[in-house]
Amino acid sequence: MVFNRLDNNKTVRLLTLGIVLAGASLAFSGVSQAQSTPSSKSPSAENGVWNLADLYPSLDDWQQALKDVDELIGGLGDYQSTLTDSPEALATALDAIRSVEKSASRVQTYASLQADEDLRDGQAQERQGQAEQLMARFESAIGYLRPTLIAMDRSTLSSWLSNPQLQDHRRFLENVIREAPHTLSEQTETALAALGPVMSHETPYSLLANSDIEWPTITIDGKSVRLDAAGYSHWRESEDRDVRQRVFDAYWPAWQQFTSTFGSLLNAQVQQHVTESRLRHYDSAMAAAVSRDDIPPAVYQQLIDSTNTHLGTLHRYLKLRQRILGVDQLHYYDIYPPLAELDETFDLDDARQLTREATAPLGPHYAELLKQATDSPWTSAYPSQGKRSGAYMNGSAYDVHPYVLMNFNGSYGDVSTYAHEWGHGLHSMLTAETQPYATSDYSIFTAEVASTTNEQLLVDRMIQQAKTPEEKLFYIGQALEAIRGTYFRQAQFAEFELAIHRAAENGEQLSGDRLTKMYGEILRKYYGVDQGITDIDEADYAEWAYIPHFYYDFYVYQYATSITAAQVFAQGLEEDPQAWRERYLNVLSQGGAQSGYQLLKNAGVDLATPAPYDKLDDTMNRLIDEAEVILDKTG
Repeated sequence: MVFNRLDNNKTVRLLTLGIVLAGASLAFSGVSQAQSTPSSKSPSAENGVWNLADLYPSLDDWQQALKDVDELIGGLGDYQSTLTDSPEALATALDAIRSVEKSASRVQTYASLQADEDLRDGQAQERQGQAEQLMARFESAIGYLRPTLIAMDRSTLSSWLSNPQLQDHRRFLENVIREAPHTLSEQTETALAALGPVMSHETPYSLLANSDIEWPTITIDGKSVRLDAAGYSHWRESEDRDVRQRVFDAYWPAWQQFTSTFGSLLNAQVQQHVTESRLRHYDSAMAAAVSRDDIPPAVYQQLIDSTNTHLGTLHRYLKLRQRILGVDQLHYYDIYPPLAELDETFDLDDARQLTREATAPLGPHYAELLKQATDSPWTSAYPSQGKRSGAYMNGSAYDVHPYVLMNFNGSYGDVSTYAHEWGHGLHSMLTAETQPYATSDYSIFTAEVASTTNEQLLVDRMIQQAKTPEEKLFYIGQALEAIRGTYFRQAQFAEFELAIHRAAENGEQLSGDRLTKMYGEILRKYYGVDQGITDIDEADYAEWAYIPHFYYDFYVYQYATSITAAQVFAQGLEEDPQAWRERYLNVLSQGGAQSGYQLLKNAGVDLATPAPYDKLDDTMNRLIDEAEVILDKTG
């Protein structure tokens, strides 16, 4: 979890695995059910309990820090009158602002982590609210910063960039200059900021999606099962095809009856994106969204173009799935069950060891940092009553270390999650080693590369070391499904998001029926309905209403670009670690010193060209080839 700092990067909301891959989000996360947990509650790496005393020794210390930071925020307005007097005055102001922000982030990190330990703890939730209010006061206190800088003569501000005292803030100031043509008057910016909560439709969407729908129930093995989002996610993977079909037949009509309301909410959100992009003089809503992280619009378009070019490989994978499942006609409800079963469980020590072994190509320094992180009580590993579900890494306490929350139950997916989240953690550690606080805030464009590369290194190792054909097929299935879920599915979402924004830019209103039709057309194309590859019931077209990410303003495409880059890096690290290690670790160590696109391009992965997507396609075809060889041999 990384805050949107004053450089206004749209960074990682929660660095999660599984939720996004399954097409849901934290909006659908319920409270974890009680599971068997180590009895000792004292913090240690062995028992999977984290130690928040590294942030503050006691709750009293946190309360005092909250008070101290609040007082410091009150003095930040004093810098407004001298901000543009000289480069030295600007450096003094930015140093002070960053210092307060760093302390506020630490305060919020402690409150957030403690609240997630038990969502039923009302006092912890109140403290989290206090920390969020503190961050809101900080943002309000520095509201003058960008407008004041933009009002300066641009050539003068540009000439100040060479001043040594502004070196740490150079990237921030470059972004201010770059975005100046799209920044409005101080009065207008203030008004738009005040209207932000009103113009966001995420909350009403979440309330409708999580609270107001009357979820259907079906009977499975003689028991009544409630098909809310969690129930749907679980039972759609059932080995019993009849169960999967009944799940889909019950679940999607429940969404379908609300598509008019969901359509109204999403239409309003899209119209807001379009209106604001025009106010800010961007060519399109998409161009406005990617500009925040300094990503060329060509990256977004190349992703969609390359994905459409390689749909034949997705269709080949779907035919493989049909063959393994042994069905005459693949249906949409056949997409989620694993291709093979693995009769093996893992413990937390396995996760540590396998992650360390898989990431060996990253060299001794990465190994040393990973050992430190995984030998320390920095991970809340196991599920417990009231604990937040899902998984994330919080690296916002710059002067301390990252923390990881997950819910480990012993599956391979949990091992992969461990590798994923500590990929994020090592990204934060490497950044903190080499970057000042001002440039330590990396965007999701590179964040998900760090985590997904670890996942890829892990699954590749598991494929290579598999002892039986069945075990190898299981891990190949994991790798293939990761590409389908993280690349093709997220690109499918990105294509839909671009299509609905372009429709709005052409003056069209997006009703629920219109959105369903548009989504259905893209879904049919991706899953080869017209070629007879997959059969999809029209009720399933309501899936668009289930995806909360469409309210995030061109967000999900970065998951597809990230797995694309990660595949290139993982393959390079495995085949020639000496050549690829330095360039990959440089991406992680640079943090936010450059745009994520430029960092990856400098490392040899240009996501505005077809090459990395072609390489991902080659990898997927190679995995399918391996699976088919196993099937041919085993019958």
